Amino acid sequence: MDKTFMTTSHQMRQLRSRGLRINGSYAKRILEKENYYNLINGYKPSFIDKSYEGPDERYKAGTEFKEIYALFLFDRELRSVFLRYILEIENNLRSVIAHDFAMKYGHDNYLIVNNFDKTNESMGDLIDLISTLQREVANQIKKKNPMIVHYIRTYGYVPPWVLVNIISLGTLSRIYSHLKQKDQNDIGRQFGTIPRDMKIYLKNLSLARNWCAHDERFFDKRFKSKISSNTIHANLNIQTNQHGHTMGKDDIFSIVIIFKQFLPNKALNALISSLKRLLDQLSNNIHTIPIDEIRKKLGFPQNWIQIKSI
Repeated sequence: MDKTFMTTSHQMRQLRSRGLRINGSYAKRILEKENYYNLINGYKPSFIDKSYEGPDERYKAGTEFKEIYALFLFDRELRSVFLRYILEIENNLRSVIAHDFAMKYGHDNYLIVNNFDKTNESMGDLIDLISTLQREVANQIKKKNPMIVHYIRTYGYVPPWVLVNIISLGTLSRIYSHLKQKDQNDIGRQFGTIPRDMKIYLKNLSLARNWCAHDERFFDKRFKSKISSNTIHANLNIQTNQHGHTMGKDDIFSIVIIFKQFLPNKALNALISSLKRLLDQLSNNIHTIPIDEIRKKLGFPQNWIQIKSI
C-alpha cells in the first residue's frame, strides 16, 4: 500500500494514538522544522514497547515527544563532534601518506603499477584505483579547480601532496591498502599501529565520516569490520556479553579507540569532555529509558571515560 501524505496535525494524532505524550504547540513547531521520518522513525525504536502485541505499535508508558527529540539532537551533536575529529585525523593521514610516497617514488610520474603492491589478488583493483585517481584529476580540471589546473598547465602533473587533497578518505584508504608492505609499515609506524589494524581503522573512519556528513542515525551504528582487541580493551576490562558483542570492536566506541590512537592528548581530552557533556545533557532530558541503554548502544563501557588516562 502506498504511503499517503499526513498533515502535522494528523501526524500528532497518530503519535498520541500510539501512547506518545505530546505538547501540541511544541511538537508542531518541531515537526514543521524537522523531517518526520528522520525524527520519529529514526529515533523511536529505543522508546517502543517491545512487549506490546496489539495492532500497529505502542510507546513505553510515559514516553514524551521531547525525549525522542532529545535523542535526535544528541545524535546530531554526536555526529558533529565525531566529524570534527575525523577531519583532523584525515588531514594528518593525507600529509603523512603523501610525504612518504613522494619521498620514495617522486612527485611527477608516481601513478604507475611498479610503485604499488603487484600481487595477483590485488592487481585488478590496483589498476582501477590508478584509473580512479586519474579520473578525479580530470574531473577537477573540468570543474576548473584552480589548484589542479595550475599544476597541470605549469608542470604537466599533480604532485601527491596536492592529489591527496582532492580525493575522499575512502580512496585514501584504498591507496594505503595497495602500498607495498614496507611502505604500509613505515606509515603505520608513524601512528603507532600495524598495517592490519591501519586498514580497518581507515575503512571504518571513512564509513563514520560518510554517516556523519550525510546526517544518518549514528549512535547505534555497527561496522562490518571489527578492530582488534588491544590494551585499551584490556585496561577497561571490556568483556564479551551474552550476545557475543564486545564493546569497542564494531560500534561507535571503537571509533573513540581509534581517536585515542591518532589524536594528541589535548584533542583527545577535548573530545572526551564533549562526549561526557552530551551524555549528561541527554540523561537530563530522558526519563522513560535509562541513559545506560543509550550508552550500551554506543558501545561505551561504564568506565569509558578512563580511556583518556590509559
